[in-house]
Amino acid sequence: MSFFDNLSKKVSNTAKSAAKKSSNLVEIAKLNMNISSEEDKINKLYAEIGKIAYSSYSAGKEVPEEYKTQCESIKTCLDNIKNFKKQIMALKQIKECPSCGNELEIDAVFCSKCGAKQEIIKPENSEAKESDKNDTAEECDKCEDTQEEKSDNEQDDESETEVE
Repeated sequence: MSFFDNLSKKVSNTAKSAAKKSSNLVEIAKLNMNISSEEDKINKLYAEIGKIAYSSYSAGKEVPEEYKTQCESIKTCLDNIKNFKKQIMALKQIKECPSCGNELEIDAVFCSKCGAKQEIIKPENSEAKESDKNDTAEECDKCEDTQEEKSDNEQDDESETEVE
């Protein structure tokens, strides 16, 4: 019987140890989540500090020298984003209202949101421009080719009559 009693005690002790370790693991996981949460808060605060520094820079205020390079990089990135958005709008054939920022059809005369009068923008269709250039070029080429063809054809006709 002592064997079974010892076995029972060992199983009981092992179960208690496992329960204690699992509760420790749960507590560690909770603490790690709290650490991550605090690190996220810190990163948000860092970002806010950076935004404040960039706002000062863009307003023309003096910022520390070590921030100027990063601020210039941010300005370059913002300019790139602005240009990419313009390209997207051109491809979508839309424009933005300068008064309220609402997206409008490219040929809209007034903003449907704020009623502001819009500048008329002619749609830029690169395919149409290229085809116009090609048509013009073909016409010019046709004129020159026609004259050359006539002289070539006349020469061919002459050579054919000589051969016959």
